[in-house]
Amino acid sequence: MPLPQKALTREQFGRVASKYRCSADHTDVEDLDLLFTGLALDPGHRILDVATGGGHTAAALAERCGRVVASDLTPSMLREARVLAAERRVGNIVFAAADAEALPFRDAAFDRVTCRVAPHHFPDVRTALAEMARVTRPGGRIGIIDSVVPGEPSLDAFLNAVEKVRDPSHVRSYRVEEWLELLAGAGFLLLQAASLWKTHAFPEWVERTGRPKAVQWEVETIFLSAFPLAREAFRIRTEGGRVVSYSDEKAIFVAKKTGEPPAR
Repeated sequence: MPLPQKALTREQFGRVASKYRCSADHTDVEDLDLLFTGLALDPGHRILDVATGGGHTAAALAERCGRVVASDLTPSMLREARVLAAERRVGNIVFAAADAEALPFRDAAFDRVTCRVAPHHFPDVRTALAEMARVTRPGGRIGIIDSVVPGEPSLDAFLNAVEKVRDPSHVRSYRVEEWLELLAGAGFLLLQAASLWKTHAFPEWVERTGRPKAVQWEVETIFLSAFPLAREAFRIRTEGGRVVSYSDEKAIFVAKKTGEPPAR
């Protein structure tokens, strides 16, 4: 019987947590510069970083703000985030095991809430956003970074299928338009939307999830046989019959909790 989605996520990331702490994709903080500008951070802010993973966002926040809570569903990810915090010499982070869809924090506890490159793993992203809204004070801000897919259905289907083969804990990368609806539905007023394209070195990207070599080759085969529009859109680069790199889009959203009840 297949594992429930959250158990699958714990198992998947529990096996490879250290790879995410050291990942070139996650240590590249160009997207954080855009996010932090929109969040208008203040040293006195109380910050929650949801699904912190290797702790890169939490550590960067802790260098700017006095009180940061880093939460994650996977205990081994929290261990890696502690290692990163020690390496960065930031001691003002509290670590908490937490399900993004049932955050163990009181209402309006935080001035800012962030979540970076994780929502595509959430079984119910609406519930997760509702929880983030609940723990954000009225007038506080939320910052989301995640992979997004193009509006063209064939490109959406291609990239989500690739991600699911590479990482069985993947649920869905959404379109920008879907994100705008999700944020509004959770009671947030959009302040900023930006995006950047990130190029992934294919060998490190496909190996990071720790999947068997046969699965890694299956992912590479999908890229090698990609239809022309996908090859162009995702900038798939090959040499000598092997995939060298590809690119995807990361969207960066900053929104304010309005104090109005969320849409139903």
